[in-house]
Amino acid sequence: MSERNPRPGRSPHRLLRLAIVLIGLVAVVTAAVRWLDAFLVAVSVFMLVVAVTTLAFQLYKWWLPEHNDPMRYGRPDEPRLPGVVLVPMRHEEAVVEETLRRLAGLNHPEYWVVPIVDHRDDPVTADIAHAIAREFPSRVLVCSYPESTDVHNKPIGLNAAVQLLQEMGIVYEWIGIADAEDLFHPDLLRWVDYRFRLTGAGIVQCGVQLMNFAADATHVPPRSGPLNRVRRWFAAQTSAWWRAANVLEYYKWFQSRLKLQAATQVMPLGGNTVFFRREFLDALRERYGMWWDEECLTEDCKIGILASVLKFKVDVVYVDQMVTREETPESLRAFLKQRVRWMQGFIHVFFEFDWVRLPTMAQRVLAVYVLGFQFFQAFTGVFAPFALVLALTHKSPIAIALLATLPLALSVLSVVLDVLLLRQFGQVFQERTRLRDYAGLVLGAYPYQLVLSLAAAWAVTRYVLGRNSWVKTHHAGSHLTSPPAAVPRQARETSPYIGKARVRTWPR
Repeated sequence: MSERNPRPGRSPHRLLRLAIVLIGLVAVVTAAVRWLDAFLVAVSVFMLVVAVTTLAFQLYKWWLPEHNDPMRYGRPDEPRLPGVVLVPMRHEEAVVEETLRRLAGLNHPEYWVVPIVDHRDDPVTADIAHAIAREFPSRVLVCSYPESTDVHNKPIGLNAAVQLLQEMGIVYEWIGIADAEDLFHPDLLRWVDYRFRLTGAGIVQCGVQLMNFAADATHVPPRSGPLNRVRRWFAAQTSAWWRAANVLEYYKWFQSRLKLQAATQVMPLGGNTVFFRREFLDALRERYGMWWDEECLTEDCKIGILASVLKFKVDVVYVDQMVTREETPESLRAFLKQRVRWMQGFIHVFFEFDWVRLPTMAQRVLAVYVLGFQFFQAFTGVFAPFALVLALTHKSPIAIALLATLPLALSVLSVVLDVLLLRQFGQVFQERTRLRDYAGLVLGAYPYQLVLSLAAAWAVTRYVLGRNSWVKTHHAGSHLTSPPAAVPRQARETSPYIGKARVRTWPR
């Protein structure tokens, strides 16, 4: 959705946040100056722990053979549970028609698609949504964004849609969330229906995958003058170096890391292709008086943590053929703003301290790690110039110097893993990976981490100052130009999720 206007003035609570941050910075600087070697040891050990745990999260899928068993999710039978797919939309004229048509044609006998539109602010998207609703009157139902508020964000729209469902008496057993540019697999809802009944889970989180990792010169405005084609190609490469790393983040997050966090029952969830049983939503409303927190920038993260607190099981499933396809942000600037919003939302959830009600100490420690990781990233961004100066001027004992190199060695190992995963990604999704894609991934590994550190520092600053604006991620539909191909023959014969008689290409 769009932007939430910041409230003017500084409350005492904001001043307290600022004071805590300043005191922390002073303490860190003082420790670094007075006990430099001890400070370096502490920082190196902490970074080593982070590097090891990061690799462990990434490799969890491959720890045990059963994680790669093609039959591990069962074989879906005929669906039995009616449901609803909510689609928040604002200024989505580039993708709204394609998305709603695809969602209206999924292979499930009883479900509604509910686009949430703002008629006053975005009449173009609203008109398209109403046109699709007239075309599919028994499948698409348009929900109006509340006119009682000038604030725009995703959770407000989601709450309004659930309220509409209740007022209209629509029967549903589950509610799913889709983003405006999402490409759901035709059989996804049958699969979700089956997993709900098989596992008894309160939430089913399915895989999401960014697709456009390669530089595309056709998206760069034409250049005039000499060597215009070369200049246009070079502009495309330099503006897209970060996309492969962004794509692999999703690849590792949904097929590996979320599985580990589901196993430990500390779940931040993803923002879309996530499905909630009605029993869970009712319990959430009864306990907290709301479904989605309208003040939180990452409502998905918060609702996942609350599910863990309420002891509802989360079923995370990732099958290559069934993932929801999305696009990366349109520019590095848009990517940075997106990450600032996400990180600030995690900080918000951290300081609400719902995680302290998790039943075990191990869960609470993991929650601190997951929700508080943004502070580490902000620290590394601030510490990076200082570390460079120390490397050039300070002579530490050999043992400390060797210890300080271990996190770097694991970071190099992580880059090697990313290269292998990018190759695997290209093979799985039948996308061509070029030498320049690998070069951008390797050469951009450290700059990418600096961008994340900048985003984290920005997020911490915004949280301290009480800035809570919601910055919309623009969707250009770049992933719609190359729709997924038909399911390969081998997948038809081996996948337990796709009925052989019903395998077909995705609608175009």
